[in-house]
Amino acid sequence: MKALLRMMAGVAATSVMTGPVELPATESIQVLIWDERQQEQKSAYGQWLGEVIGGHLQQNPRIQVRHAFPDAPMKGLDPDVLDQTDVLIWWGHRRHSEISASDAAPVIDRLRAGRLSLIALHSSHWATPFMEAMNEKTRQQAMEMFAVGKAGEEAQFEFIEPGGRRPPHPRSMQTPFFHATGGRWDALRVRVDLPNCCFPAWRADGRPGRLQVMNPGHPLVRGLPLQFTLPQTEMYSEPFHVPEPDDVIFHETWEAGEWFRSGMVWNVGRGRVFYFRPGHETYPVFNQPEVQKLMENAVLWLGETGAAARHGHRPPNFRTGQLVAWCIVPFDSSRRGPVERVRMLKDLGLTRVAYDWRAEHVDQFEQEILEYRKNGIEFTAFWDVHPRAFELFRKYDLTPEVWKTAPSPDAETDSERVRLAAGLLKPVVEETRSLGSRLGLYNHGGWGGQPENLVAVCQYIRTHFNAPHVGIVYNFHHAHDRIADFEKNLELMRPYLLCLNINGMNDGADPKILGLGHGQHERTMIRTILDSGYAGPVGILDHQSDRDTAEVLSANIAGLNRIMEEILRTEE
Repeated sequence: MKALLRMMAGVAATSVMTGPVELPATESIQVLIWDERQQEQKSAYGQWLGEVIGGHLQQNPRIQVRHAFPDAPMKGLDPDVLDQTDVLIWWGHRRHSEISASDAAPVIDRLRAGRLSLIALHSSHWATPFMEAMNEKTRQQAMEMFAVGKAGEEAQFEFIEPGGRRPPHPRSMQTPFFHATGGRWDALRVRVDLPNCCFPAWRADGRPGRLQVMNPGHPLVRGLPLQFTLPQTEMYSEPFHVPEPDDVIFHETWEAGEWFRSGMVWNVGRGRVFYFRPGHETYPVFNQPEVQKLMENAVLWLGETGAAARHGHRPPNFRTGQLVAWCIVPFDSSRRGPVERVRMLKDLGLTRVAYDWRAEHVDQFEQEILEYRKNGIEFTAFWDVHPRAFELFRKYDLTPEVWKTAPSPDAETDSERVRLAAGLLKPVVEETRSLGSRLGLYNHGGWGGQPENLVAVCQYIRTHFNAPHVGIVYNFHHAHDRIADFEKNLELMRPYLLCLNINGMNDGADPKILGLGHGQHERTMIRTILDSGYAGPVGILDHQSDRDTAEVLSANIAGLNRIMEEILRTEE
């Protein structure tokens, strides 16, 4: 089954059209916290660390927590309990060897099937479930790289265990390592050194660590600042011997110059693993508000995804209530004002808006903000820049993303164009930084709208302006010339994506704006999004000034439902 089934085993309906049922917002997410319960934890927290984490999570009424520990029956890994678990949080340090591969097998089986997700914390890099998950991911990568069907060859694999829990030497070969011989005229033989799941250096001196968000559009960091400091933590230093992650969420740095990929996500079979590095049982890291918010985000994201797979629903970012309504203000033939627009959104079951505007809407900015706030509508993004809007964002403590067309300056070389484009964007980079907002470089045609150039400009800005809050907003309706390259381009852009706005897609942009489900290519493109594991926001369009916005959005919701149903039937 394709990677799509990591995220979905079913489809969902809207509050407007008939179809399959969405995962109810009130459905509980079941969390099991496995904790070694070292006595040292009480010196920092006054109670067991797992109880601290669970106590915060249970403040969210959707999250139900149970606890496990190695001295419990079946070492806390009762298969009947795991069958009722959406997210397993693991804290281990000194008792890793007490959990065998066979003990961890029920976890890996459920992870592979997409019925459970794993969060491994700090020194759980050597926990048996995490190591076995990384071995599984390595085997998955090896099969993708060398398996049957590549140039008609068959591969013979030899998987080599690391030989115990020993830290790697700084100059040792990084694992996992793939060494292939033969092929073409004789059998392809592949030796795979499985990952050590450790790193060459660490320092337990409680020095501050500074975390920087590397993927600002990811659900894990929703509501978090783009940079924050942990006053006390242990240091780990790269290279971390693990498989290449599917997403890197955080980089962490220390004053002495060390750095670490301190938040990473892997797709393992149909399930997911999230590793979060900071912590130590003697430092109160999990009392910090940013870390508590991250843990809640992680449980909600992984738990909703796991519940979707177990109960037969669409992935969270494709549910109606999570879709972002885009191009709905100046294109509405009914010319709704803020009150009427909010009523329409609620009737459609939509709760998120990217706000586009024309000069006549400036006087309505404040009322729009107030109506959204009163009715639970999220002001997700704002088109372009306007001083009045930025003044109001500060007044009401809002930090919507700002979407800005990536420029297409003239120059003799692409590298010079990248430098010039970044320079043109620098004022809005600094303005959004001061707001605490993310800046999305928007593909709107021209050189600046091509995926490789969006990525190059984004990388330049992040590196030269120290601006991790800059990412990419990619629109189907401005990318008809790149339909054939979408899978490659999505993989290139995915670490930077803040939002994907989808549209019906025909060859030659005929027509440019087309309802979902009525084009030649959007089914395949949406399947590609699902297979990629992209979990960020998805937008649907109006952008048709001769039609009522409610009619267009409703039709797009229905079309997306049909596409999801068709994808599921194909995958079964």
